[in-house]
Amino acid sequence: MADDFDFTALAKSWQQQPTATELPPNSADLTQAKQRQAEQKWLMYGEWFGAAVMFIAAFWLAFNIPDWLGYLSALFLISGALSSAYVAWTVHKPILEYDNWSSGGLVQFRARACTLTLRYYLYTQLSCAALVVFAGLLWLIQWWNIAQVSATLLVFYSLIVAPLCLAAIYHLQQKKKQKATELQQLSSLAEDFQPDTEL
Repeated sequence: MADDFDFTALAKSWQQQPTATELPPNSADLTQAKQRQAEQKWLMYGEWFGAAVMFIAAFWLAFNIPDWLGYLSALFLISGALSSAYVAWTVHKPILEYDNWSSGGLVQFRARACTLTLRYYLYTQLSCAALVVFAGLLWLIQWWNIAQVSATLLVFYSLIVAPLCLAAIYHLQQKKKQKATELQQLSSLAEDFQPDTEL
């Protein structure tokens, strides 16, 4: 094979070809996108339900454990509930409301879903970090004798919740790198569907 193959000319020739924006998308790709929307809808409903449960648990703690520990636990639960509701609104809704199913629109949908997935991973990491901080605060409360913390609560957050959260943060960081690479590829592909504005 010749070593002086003109890739520049080939790329220019390919770019001059009509794009697929005027053609309907592949039925398999469209089905996959619709399935992604359905999964996102149930995930949003699940997070709203979880937020409602956390709100109820927070008020239960505040009224039934009227001390520093009860109020602090309630505050963390309310923060988690608000965070879940915020994620459901800002991450899931744009995917559910997307309706441009042309070939170019389908690529844009995949790129947008990838971007919002990265944001979702970040929010989840922050929630896990908050739980790790809460586990540390329990030890500080116990050490400073601000309130009496049960041994069961300390063991549960220190030996179960905190390690799982740290593992989740690391795992999500690896997935974020994969999604970032995927987003870069999708963004490059989406540019091929943009109309040529040059004269």
